Formats: sequence, C-alpha cells, structure tokens
Amino acid sequence: MLYAIRNTEGRIIGLTESARPGLKAVDVKNKEVLEFLSINDENFSAEEFLDHSDVGTVRIIEDMIDILIDKNLIMFTDFPLASQKKLLSRKLARNIIRAESAQPENSTTDTPQAPSILIEDDEPWI
Repeated sequence: MLYAIRNTEGRIIGLTESARPGLKAVDVKNKEVLEFLSINDENFSAEEFLDHSDVGTVRIIEDMIDILIDKNLIMFTDFPLASQKKLLSRKLARNIIRAESAQPENSTTDTPQAPSILIEDDEPWI
C-alpha cells in the first residue's frame, strides 16, 4: 500500500510505504500518483516503463560506483577486467559528451579526431 505525502495545495510531493498520521492510502494506478511519477499515460505498462528507465538506472549505478571508489569503499580493481573496461569506456563517453556540450557550437578545429577507444557490448575480452 502506498501513502501520499501532499503539500498545502493538496498535490502529491512524495510517496511512502509507511502509514503515518495525516497520510491517506492511494492506489498505484491513481492518476495523481502516475502524474507524480511522470507517468501520464492511461495505457501505462510497468514493463515498458522499466525498459525505458534502464538507461537512466545504469547511469545512477555508474555514479554510485564512482562515489564508492572515490570514498575508497571499493577498489576499481575489485571488478572483473571486462567490467573495468566497460566502466572506463562509458566514463570516457560521458566525458566526451560533457566536453562537447561545453564547447561553443560554432567553434571548429582542424585537429584530426583521435581513434575511438570505446568498446562494443559484444566485444570479446582477451
């Protein structure tokens, strides 16, 4: 069962599974709940939603791994070699995107592009 946390205007600003004083139970398919979760489609499919949210979830996991490594809670070398290469490739790609979005659109360079060191998902290791 979900319970809605509402602001002074009565709009849902949070959801919890814990019953608390002043909170009313809401159905997961309630229109307000779906709007709060940014799921405005009446034909909502949980399976499709999960498929579309996988990319964002992967980025969250990558960020969590970076935080754990930065805090020395895990070592990068603790990951299998294939995972290390995948994480490094994704980190490089994200840095390239960040750098490209920081550059002015009209700037051009005559320097040749370096060969890509990005890996493909199906590339064998070793």
